Amino acid sequence: MVHSVTRAINDLTPQALERIMATKDGPDGWAVRGNTVHNALEKHLLGLAGEAEYGFVYDEKWAPWIEPLLDHWLWEDCKVLGVEFKLCDPKKSLAGILDFLIVDKNGNTILGDLKTVKTSKNIDQRKSADKQLGGYLMMLLDSHQLYVDKCVTLISGPGTTAIKISKPDDCLTSWLDAWMKFEAQQPDF
Repeated sequence: MVHSVTRAINDLTPQALERIMATKDGPDGWAVRGNTVHNALEKHLLGLAGEAEYGFVYDEKWAPWIEPLLDHWLWEDCKVLGVEFKLCDPKKSLAGILDFLIVDKNGNTILGDLKTVKTSKNIDQRKSADKQLGGYLMMLLDSHQLYVDKCVTLISGPGTTAIKISKPDDCLTSWLDAWMKFEAQQPDF
């Protein structure tokens, strides 16, 4: 696949992208934080928790992000349909990996994306991932004829986890707008 959902929705200015990339690496960078927290959620949802408190060993400095996330009410009595699930649209040469797809205790099918933030103050500032979720939703509909009742952006910060719930139709609209802009910028072959 030539394109990714993440790349297609990227509407950052070069300056904003430069600021983000400046904090990516290092022992406290967002890349290690994001990877560690995503790994914890994946293991938790796959039911791999065993002798270790949450199923795998991680640096204790990430516990304030991981523990509230794994204790979130969204996971109560849920059925996991997919975790880190790879999707593609061969016609668009597009691929992406959704973070989680679950059926909650009320029978709602929920598509979710996990984001991490450096401080709890940043939680309210973090936008929902509607465009990204819409890209995954489109591929779920096209390839698997799977319908979703809710889309959620789960935001993990130190000491707390917040949830932003979006309507699937709003996510699809956001995605289609982003895809049309992205596609218009691609060279003709």
